[in-house]
Formats: sequence, structure tokens, C-alpha cells
Amino acid sequence: MSSENVRVEIATPKGMFVGDFPKTAKIQDIIRTVASEKGLNPSDGLELVHEGTVLQPEERPLVSFGLEGTVSVELVAQGSGV
Repeated sequence: MSSENVRVEIATPKGMFVGDFPKTAKIQDIIRTVASEKGLNPSDGLELVHEGTVLQPEERPLVSFGLEGTVSVELVAQGSGV
């Protein structure tokens, strides 16, 4: 993995997803990718949560949240109260 990528380990309702994304990848694009791979409906209002904080707005890239290296996040439905 290059330093231009972030390894994202995502806990989803359908199991773990691990993927390498460019630091410039937008949160919304990661959600779409994971939803597609795991058979989830992206219109269900899915959010990425890192250490109890929802990564919003979804138009922001990973790097803007200071996420580097390997990070663990959760994919949850909006308002599910992590």
C-alpha cells in the first residue's frame, strides 16, 4: 500500500470490508463502493463513523479528516445511534 492510500477496515451489517482507497477518495464514494460490494442499499442513509464521529459532509475526502495508514470505521444507517 502506498502512502497515497488509506486502508479502510469497515464493519458493516453484512460483515467486514477491507479496502485501500486514495487519500482523496470522498466519503460518499467509499460508502457507495462498500454498499455495492456488500449488497447494501446506499439509499438507506448509510454513514461512516470513526471513533464515534460521523464523517460528514460526505463530499469531503479521507485526508480532510486526518485519516492515514489503516483506519477502522463502521458503516451504519443514519440515526441508528452508534
